[in-house]
Amino acid sequence: MRTTCRTMALVAGALLAATPALAQQTGERVLTGWGGGKAEDVVPKAAEVGFSELVVHHENAANFATFIELGKQHGIGVYAWVYLGDIPAWEKAFPDTEPPLQIMSPAEQEALKKLQADKTPGKSRYQFGGEPVNELEVLETPLLCFHDPRVIEAFKKQIDEMLAVAGVRGVAFDYFGYRNYRCCLCPTSRKLLETYQAQHPGLAPDVALQGFSLDTLVDFNNRLAAYAYSVKPEAKVITHVYPVYLPEPLYGNRLNLNACGQTAAWFFEPFWSVDKIKAYSQTIAQEANRYHTRPRGAALIGYYNTPANFPVKSPERLRAELQAILDGGCSRVHVCSFNDVLKTPDAADVFRSFFGKPAGK
Repeated sequence: MRTTCRTMALVAGALLAATPALAQQTGERVLTGWGGGKAEDVVPKAAEVGFSELVVHHENAANFATFIELGKQHGIGVYAWVYLGDIPAWEKAFPDTEPPLQIMSPAEQEALKKLQADKTPGKSRYQFGGEPVNELEVLETPLLCFHDPRVIEAFKKQIDEMLAVAGVRGVAFDYFGYRNYRCCLCPTSRKLLETYQAQHPGLAPDVALQGFSLDTLVDFNNRLAAYAYSVKPEAKVITHVYPVYLPEPLYGNRLNLNACGQTAAWFFEPFWSVDKIKAYSQTIAQEANRYHTRPRGAALIGYYNTPANFPVKSPERLRAELQAILDGGCSRVHVCSFNDVLKTPDAADVFRSFFGKPAGK
């Protein structure tokens, strides 16, 4: 890149220090759901609750087409899900080549083994890619290393396929991050890091690693989004920043796409305080255009209803979290999973009270 993300950050930071914080217009409330299921079962219910957008798998072509058709009837835009752990997408693009998976340190690999062996309810407060509570957590899901240039080529082919579907609103990125929440240690990543360090000789090794990891993560997102726009200029590109990037959890405003969902209220106990939810939502809303004019900030709220494994958020808790998000300035809200909302009448009622259309509209 001619100008690195690190340089851009310094310039933008200087501008913000001299001028009032950029505020995002609140605008109409938009509820985006991430999930799946049978289109006939979920789309009418989602519309009744107030969903404006749904992110779903595209592999089942007939079901995906039905999602789009029913979405049109109910005023819901449908996105195809792009997932960095999608090994089948790699195998489809490069059937004779082993996928280049991210590599972690021996200590992180050992932590992974312990996580995989933990079958207790709540999994010892493991956060599954959210901001960790325990000292050492990693993502259980294997991820492709986007430092390998073939990975972006594989996803470009998948995006070609997705955007060729009539009526699709666009694509939605997910799991675009590092399995250890910081970096990748595969040979390709190490070699690129060496080049980065040579280009930034004044940086301490840990600072260089952080800068390289963030710059390349942002670049991967932006290059793939730019490709989607080149294929179909009217397409929309959205994302959920996940797994967490620990050196800078709310880096999503660096991404040049239509809407960037950043976590404001995670799934699992210990549930985040209302003050933290509001503060994160303020950052997401007010700094959405710090680097680019295109993005709209969105706050993600996690909701699962699997009481045998995890405590379920009460209707009162959901209401407090959604109110904190709106008080923080985010009128766009993402929720995962919309299926759990739809199957839980009390939860559906809460979301309907915030996002449902008035009677007669």
